[in-house]
Amino acid sequence: MKRPPSQARSVASTNRMLDAAESLFAAGGAEAVTIESVVREAETSVGSFYARFSNRDGLLAAMHSRFIENFGMEAIAAIAVALKQPTLERALASFTKQAFQSARRNRESILFFVATSATDTSLRHQGLAANPGFAAAFAAVVLPFRERINHRNPEIAIDVAFRIFFAIFIQRALFTPREATGRAITDAALAKEITNCLVLYLVSPAPLS
Repeated sequence: MKRPPSQARSVASTNRMLDAAESLFAAGGAEAVTIESVVREAETSVGSFYARFSNRDGLLAAMHSRFIENFGMEAIAAIAVALKQPTLERALASFTKQAFQSARRNRESILFFVATSATDTSLRHQGLAANPGFAAAFAAVVLPFRERINHRNPEIAIDVAFRIFFAIFIQRALFTPREATGRAITDAALAKEITNCLVLYLVSPAPLS
């Protein structure tokens, strides 16, 4: 993608095109997002498009960047709610449930960007750069209860707990409730069970040293 615009009018035009692209994606999937359709939906010109995006790949990169930013805002909101909870169990349950609901809401976008990132190194690097931020969001929920972590290295315990959580989060985004194992389970029920697993891992003595 070309250098981000600095003038207010140019920013507004860029946002209109991104809004149009997201609307087209939501209605018809990635195939519906073409330069012509975006220009038409945003009521702009092809010249205006190319002034802001090098090509369709540049548009997709900008959409991906915006998606990650919006997802980060959802994570911040989830942290705020979780931090109001009085116990580790309730904080993790709150955060996990909200994360799974977010995965379900954004499933089509996650599916597309995960698949595209497999062959597009630019999108892959964007996603990889965002992962530490999501890990930090998870840590922010757990750290207020650090004294309950029964591990000689609490940082490692939190890191591994996040990896477990993140794996289930991605599974929740990539598969329908029944596709993963053949058994359907609601977001709330899965969040409860995963919370139990995470809490037991964090607070129980490690059987292996």
